[in-house]
Amino acid sequence: MAAENVKSFFIAIDPARHRDQLILPRQFTNRYPDLLGSCVILRDLGGRLWHIEVIRSEDRIILTTGWSDFFSHHSLMFGYMVIFEYRGASTFLTSILDHSACEIHMGDPGGSSTTSQPLPSFQITMSAPRFCHRCIFVPGTFASTNLPRFVNDVQIHDAAGRVWQIGVDSRANGVVRRFARGWAEFYTTKNIRPGDTCVFSLINGDVPAFNVFKVAVGGGEQTML
Repeated sequence: MAAENVKSFFIAIDPARHRDQLILPRQFTNRYPDLLGSCVILRDLGGRLWHIEVIRSEDRIILTTGWSDFFSHHSLMFGYMVIFEYRGASTFLTSILDHSACEIHMGDPGGSSTTSQPLPSFQITMSAPRFCHRCIFVPGTFASTNLPRFVNDVQIHDAAGRVWQIGVDSRANGVVRRFARGWAEFYTTKNIRPGDTCVFSLINGDVPAFNVFKVAVGGGEQTML
């Protein structure tokens, strides 16, 4: 969840599971069980509104009729991220990130054109094992420009849908200095090694949340961790 007063979540797309219907995350539906009616509206960044039927099965909330049209129109692919921000009245603002963590904007309502706008990000090459395993230092220019001051934690949203809480240490002026508590577990679990280069893409700035991508040897292709 992005923040106490901002109801949001994201989905890492797998067409085999998500092409025809979408089950909303339990963390969201358990926290807000009565938030949605029998239909939701998804508003994409092109301004188009999509009316999606909602069904409830046991403790699950599922987007059904209309979802496959949204899926096809936006050409969702494996590994794309769809971010849902609740705006009230059963309406979500949606944004889509491609494999390079760029935000995809559909052009006209027919979807005849697509452009991408890079999200704020920084890149780190992991150094000596004992150092990069414990913490990573955030570039000062990035932190002062893109992150709120005097925060205690940031989030990492991984490819499996898990949200990692990472404690931060800050400078005296409140600018984030490094990711510390919780980083070692993420580092180990994701099999990061010294010499690996990772890109940290900021997907939400109010309560900072990141996707982390490992850059292939030689550069180019990025894999979301």
